[in-house]
Formats: sequence, structure tokens, C-alpha cells
Amino acid sequence: MGCITVLLVFARWYGATKESRGTLLFCFLCMVVILIMEITVATVVLAFLPIVEEMALEHNFVTLRRNYSGYNAPDDYSTEWNLVMENLKCCGVKNYTDFSGSSFEMMTGHTYPRSCCKSFRTVACDGHNVSIGVIHQEGCFPKLLKITRTQSFNLIGGTLGAAVMQLPGILATLLLFVKLG
Repeated sequence: MGCITVLLVFARWYGATKESRGTLLFCFLCMVVILIMEITVATVVLAFLPIVEEMALEHNFVTLRRNYSGYNAPDDYSTEWNLVMENLKCCGVKNYTDFSGSSFEMMTGHTYPRSCCKSFRTVACDGHNVSIGVIHQEGCFPKLLKITRTQSFNLIGGTLGAAVMQLPGILATLLLFVKLG
């Protein structure tokens, strides 16, 4: 969007120097469309974030219980979850009890994977010891949600900031168009 806006500014400059109403009208309409798109993006993110959060929580919970295979499992799903749990220092979607009754527990007999452990090289990280000193108690979804909200608000702020900065250019283009009329 930024590159298109820069090209439109050059087109507007060309239209102003050559006194071309058609070029100015084209630039004005394109900039208004971009402004509307930016406002729409900000609105959609604000409106749908709570709905997406709820759906994502349930989907991730069900999928983790069904598809997670373990710490050294060769599948991409398990590998990605292990990375998330290790990097965010969390366990499961909601908390460490997410693995109870899951396909992972049925296959391994463990109540949580090694990636839930604070240090998975210790003897206490045996898949059964759920004490606070051994495993991360908090789930990953609240941490991922915090990151998502922060990024969403950054997106909204950047989008609305760009929209506000475009307003003077849109008004100047409109004034030039009217003046040439």
C-alpha cells in the first residue's frame, strides 16, 4: 500500500504540473479507495478478534489432543508445538492437563511431553511429575493470544496512522482538481 501511495503521489505531482484533471481524478479516487481499505482493515481486526480468539482456542485444544505425538515425533505438528512450548515456556493449549486423555497420553503413558519441562534433562521430567518446579503450568494459548493482540493493535495503529497521514494528500488532490475545473 505504501509503494502504491508513493506512486500515486508522483502521479499527482505529474497531474498538477501538467494541469491534467484526469490524472488528478484518478489519483484522488485511488487514494480514497486505499483510505477506505485501511479503515476497513482496522475495523475488521477490531470486530473479529474476539470471535477468532474463541474459535482458535477450541480448534487448537481439540487438534492438540488428537494430533500431538510427542517430543521426538517426526511429524510437523508435534515439532511445531514443541517449539512453541519450549520458546514460550508453556505447556498445552490451556494448561498442562490438556494432554490427559489425549492420543499422546494413550501412546506414551505420560501426562505431559518433555517440552513442558522447565529443564527436560532432569530426572524429575518423567512425564508424570506435575509439580510447579518441574513443568510449566500455564498454557500456551494465553501467551500466543497476548502476542496476537499486540501485533493486531500495532497493525490497527499503523493502518489508522497511515490513513490519517493520507488525508492531507487526498484533500490537496481534491482542491487541485476543483481549482483546475
